[in-house]
Amino acid sequence: MRTAPAIAVVAGIVLACAAVRAYAGVPAGCTRIADIPPDYAITYGAAIQALFDDYATNGGSAGCIDCHFAPPPMPSGGLDLSAGASWGHLVGVPSGEDEGILYVVPGRPEDSLLFRKVNCDTPGVGARMPLDNYGGGLLPEQQALIYDWIANGALPGTSSTVFRDGFDIRGFVP
Repeated sequence: MRTAPAIAVVAGIVLACAAVRAYAGVPAGCTRIADIPPDYAITYGAAIQALFDDYATNGGSAGCIDCHFAPPPMPSGGLDLSAGASWGHLVGVPSGEDEGILYVVPGRPEDSLLFRKVNCDTPGVGARMPLDNYGGGLLPEQQALIYDWIANGALPGTSSTVFRDGFDIRGFVP
């Protein structure tokens, strides 16, 4: 008889933890990108890697690789976004913060931690990137470019397809 109440308590704890986990994964405070014209032809190196290298539009120089690069001693968050390494460290790869979330899910930007991190104040895991708005942060157009690249299949070369069998509203629209 003691096992039934114990099982009920354990089941309740598991359900409570699952509810907290599901809630924690909901992004909030996301920048609206729905009105930015889509980009259907994206070259990974020239567009996405270029943002990782230098996204600053204020005449300065700031890029994701300022923190996310190979040693010393290791890239921030264990994520190397330097040229030649970034695509392989992002696409289909579990996040270092939560192995249940992939950095990039081809064709599904809203499920991709990379897009959530650059687009939302509360991405569901960790903090918005760049951290503390380093270098002025990413413009909505730059965030939309990352969205479009993922929606187009997150290809390592050039994408030239219309994503999702046509155009639909992008981003987390309230």
